[in-house]
Amino acid sequence: MVIAFSPQSALGQLLLLRSIAIVLQLILVIISILLLDKDIPHRPVFTIIALESVFQLFSIFIYRRSREISERAMTLQLVADVLFLSVLLSFLGGASNAFVSLLLLPCIIAAVTVSIGYVLFVSASALSAYGYLYVAVTMPMHHHGMHMGEHLLGMFVNFVFMVVVTVGVVALLVKRIREREALLAKTREKQLQQEQLLALGSAAAQVTHQLATPIAHLSLLLEELQEDYPNHPAVKEMVAPISQCRTQLDGFRDQTELLKLKGQSQAQSTDYILSQLEELMALQYPKQTIDIVEQTTPVSIQGDPMLIPSLLNLVVNAAKANERTGMTQIDLRAFSKNGFWYLTIKDQGRGIAQQKLDTIGKSVVDSDSGFGMALLLTHATLERIQGELKLENMAQGGVLSTAKLPIVGAE
Repeated sequence: MVIAFSPQSALGQLLLLRSIAIVLQLILVIISILLLDKDIPHRPVFTIIALESVFQLFSIFIYRRSREISERAMTLQLVADVLFLSVLLSFLGGASNAFVSLLLLPCIIAAVTVSIGYVLFVSASALSAYGYLYVAVTMPMHHHGMHMGEHLLGMFVNFVFMVVVTVGVVALLVKRIREREALLAKTREKQLQQEQLLALGSAAAQVTHQLATPIAHLSLLLEELQEDYPNHPAVKEMVAPISQCRTQLDGFRDQTELLKLKGQSQAQSTDYILSQLEELMALQYPKQTIDIVEQTTPVSIQGDPMLIPSLLNLVVNAAKANERTGMTQIDLRAFSKNGFWYLTIKDQGRGIAQQKLDTIGKSVVDSDSGFGMALLLTHATLERIQGELKLENMAQGGVLSTAKLPIVGAE
């Protein structure tokens, strides 16, 4: 029989502990019968242990293909342990048995493995079982002994206190550990993302450096061709692309210099940002119509060397989406609200597949024209200056991109 769960899993550890408990129960009962000459009801005790063994084998058979089980199933397993132990103790002295404190163990396991609602259910089951053993089993046996009754009552009160304190402390510690693990996982994810962005930036810088020499060489050749063939149509058509390549390289060098002086960055006006976006889009996509409306008074936001290129990525994506559908209209709306400046970009494309909306911009994913690197860089830049990026499909078609940036001086 192939078993999928491992001994390190919660299910594996629970079944292992129960197997050990069954063996110890048999050993202790046999020792009590043979050596201590205890008046133990043999048939009921061995019947309960046999039923517990059958339940253990049944659980192993049912969950043999499961690596983990649900919280409800784990709770039922723990309640079954409480039930078997309480029935066994009812034939062995009830609450006066020294092993009655083992009812605390399922509560502790529940506090580590399941949520608080199930923990309370298991704890209530253990308290009910102890109360049954104290009232229905132990009290009739010792109603003539006042001192023994007070001792058993003290044990019951102590058990209630131990359940409340132990389960509460363990549940709190488990919650703190899970929060720390989630924080470490999030920190590691951010670190991996930063390493990915750093590698991407290094590759982009290297490619730009390698392209600088060929573009300079082409510029010299173009100047010679302009002198020899000033009116040739091909020569005239080469001017704009090569000029655009030089402009992009110069812009990249300027951004690199700004990154070196990042500690001296100053606030940027939203008017300047919108004008730069309009100018750059007119240069790169002259056939696209950019409709920019600033609905509130211009404000200042935290400056960053990569802010304008990041916002430009969003507008470029909108232009590419329009080109795939033959549209030319891009709507930009800017407004201030509650200490934040919002920039919405609306295109007329086909939209983004619904399954990609949650991950695009946060990790490298396949997109229509690449791997979503532009959105990844934009998201990282906005996050660095405490901003946010939201993408959503519109009912009438297209994508609505919303950049949210904090206003300088706003509380």
